[in-house]
Amino acid sequence: MKEYGHFEENGRRFVITTPRTPARWFNYLFNDTYYMEVSETGQGNSVAFQPKNRTFNRGFRYFYLRDQDSAEVWCPGYQPLRSEVEQFTCAHSLAYSELRSVYKGIEASIHVFVPAEGQQEVWTATLRNTSGAVRRFSLFSVFSLENGGVMGSKCTFDEQKQILASFSFPYHVTYDDKEKVHDHTNWVYVYADRKADYWDCSQRRFFGGDDVRDMPAALEKGRCSNKIAEAENPIGALQHELELQPGEEIQIRFVVGVANSMGEIEESRKLLLAKGWASLLAEVEDIWKSRTDAFLVNTPDSNVDAFMNYWLKKQIVLQTRTNRMSNYCPIRNQLQDALGYALVDAPGAVEYMVSVLKGQEKSGFIKQWIMTDGSAPKNLCLLNHTDGPIWLLVCFAALVNQNGSLELLDRPIGFKNTDETASIYDHLLLAVDYMTQAVGAHGLCLMGDGDWNDPINGPGRLGKGESAWSTMALVYAIRSILPFCLKRGDMETAERLETAAGKLEKAVNDTCWDGAWYVAGFDDFGVPFGTVKDEEGKLFLNTQTWAIMSGIAQGERLTACLAAIDSLDTPFGPKLLEPSFSEWNPKWGRISIKLEGTTENGSVYCHASMFKAFADCVVGRGKQALDTISKTLPTNPDNPPAVNLQVPIFVPNFYFGLEDSPNFGQSSHHHSTGTVGWMLWTTLEYVLGTRATAEGLVIDPCIPEEWREYRVDRVFRNARYQVTVLNPEGTARGVRRVEINGRTWEGNTLPYEDGQEYLVTVWLG
Repeated sequence: MKEYGHFEENGRRFVITTPRTPARWFNYLFNDTYYMEVSETGQGNSVAFQPKNRTFNRGFRYFYLRDQDSAEVWCPGYQPLRSEVEQFTCAHSLAYSELRSVYKGIEASIHVFVPAEGQQEVWTATLRNTSGAVRRFSLFSVFSLENGGVMGSKCTFDEQKQILASFSFPYHVTYDDKEKVHDHTNWVYVYADRKADYWDCSQRRFFGGDDVRDMPAALEKGRCSNKIAEAENPIGALQHELELQPGEEIQIRFVVGVANSMGEIEESRKLLLAKGWASLLAEVEDIWKSRTDAFLVNTPDSNVDAFMNYWLKKQIVLQTRTNRMSNYCPIRNQLQDALGYALVDAPGAVEYMVSVLKGQEKSGFIKQWIMTDGSAPKNLCLLNHTDGPIWLLVCFAALVNQNGSLELLDRPIGFKNTDETASIYDHLLLAVDYMTQAVGAHGLCLMGDGDWNDPINGPGRLGKGESAWSTMALVYAIRSILPFCLKRGDMETAERLETAAGKLEKAVNDTCWDGAWYVAGFDDFGVPFGTVKDEEGKLFLNTQTWAIMSGIAQGERLTACLAAIDSLDTPFGPKLLEPSFSEWNPKWGRISIKLEGTTENGSVYCHASMFKAFADCVVGRGKQALDTISKTLPTNPDNPPAVNLQVPIFVPNFYFGLEDSPNFGQSSHHHSTGTVGWMLWTTLEYVLGTRATAEGLVIDPCIPEEWREYRVDRVFRNARYQVTVLNPEGTARGVRRVEINGRTWEGNTLPYEDGQEYLVTVWLG
């Protein structure tokens, strides 16, 4: 990793030291309605996703410096001319990215951030003359803008208002369609806080042709054309003539964004100027500080610290608050993202989960794939996936614990397509009742068109196939809410749920054990799949991990399950299944024609890797749990960024899992993944053992024996706990002694008083 960059500020910033990274190493900056990516050279897309998801540029943002005396041209951000500067860095932080370079006595900085509100990004170009002589330059800033497509666009520059704007009307067909899109953000704009000397709106005219990576014609001529663009690729190019005295520094800020009208652009500019550029950035920095302060860890593994303290929090905030920037999604994504978000903002997570719960039907069923904007169902939304109620149970159980109180269970929530309401507690019991009744011939949960692994759509397409994973997950879910029943004194329900869980457990153990592992399920004809007799798809990771998590696997079967899991291991985590599918398998369905070694077809699917780490904690395998977590991070020394090709500031969806491929171990580069919530939850609460429950914060670590000490600073409800865990004998075998504020404390459930701070020391062994 060090050959390309390193962490600074205890992991808060990642500094890239070369523009020649092995792949596009991008940061992502966002607010609740706006998202942009910034590569190590400043490139990437900008997206406004409210009210409609719209990528409004074409991926390039270039800055050029032209020495007016020598006519030499270079790019302080390296691209597109691949300028070889004397010094180069790109710092990716939570709130911003900044490129810095030095060339012939000119220090240049290109800084960008997204304000807390609004659909725009703020770029700052800073130039400092350290040469000892007067220097005269032209700074050319060039932002690609959206092409209007078949409807065309017109890009102009208002000399008086100093706003360069491109207008294009969205494509529509029927007469009435026009009314549906007339108020969308149809204006894309660029303006600077310093009067531009020249400008260009036409990509063709500025570059002198189609090649945007060659020396632009405007740079060769020394000035832009001051001409508009019509029905062609527009750009926002501004030219500023600058003279820098020795030691002088000049800053120019550029705002790029989208709007509904020119009037809205002007109003937005007034608001930004009134707040001030420094205040806008400080506001974003303060927001990230409040999010990261929810908990902080200090462990022997600095990479784990960097991700837990900063980058996983950023990833979970993006996924939860923006709904992964999509209106087409499974509720399991929404719920598991909110589960992770609860570790950052528990009250805020409640509202996200409750919005999902309102989609539950009175029967207890909830549809898995939905359109969140009320538009017509499409693709997976047309299918019947059966695991929705399970995720309600799993995630709401965790949410109640994160809130540290059972009061949440009494909150009344409505149902889909009815005016009736019921408490969250009753909603969850309805989910249990629905799932325990929807079973097949083997007593296992019916699979329908799929469950957590959507592409397994073959076994239950006729309505009779059964899923071992769903059944195991249901047992886990039931046992997660049982403590709530007991604490509420609802003994009748507790007994009923325990009986149901026992019946499901027996069904799994009676029918799914295959001698060395649990099968994945039974198809519509009662034939098992995921068995030792199968040529491909023999061993399915999830049915082994969830057999352990649910408590179904015991004794010799537990030992065999662990051996099966370990057999799937790679240098970057366990494969989801083995062997992967090389051709169509009608029993399994769509998963078998996914590209072999990717996603669910035999990749190291990072989400499932976290189930494995969680299962390790359940059986006390702290070293294995932490190994899997560390392997999943892109900082993994056994699969470093030079191999996985990913910038180490987010966890990817998967790593390529085909061992005989030259791409073995490469990252998918997708940062949308359920891995994040589970990694946060598993690491903080099960490895580090500061576990939120409805009764209080419980200390129950599951760490590697070689760890001698670590610390967790965590806010739980309205109290702060500073926990130091000591393992002096290197045994890591349970809590031996607890001391709070200098006094011995009995038990490992910590006290709680609103607003208090607790200094906790824990001795293991």
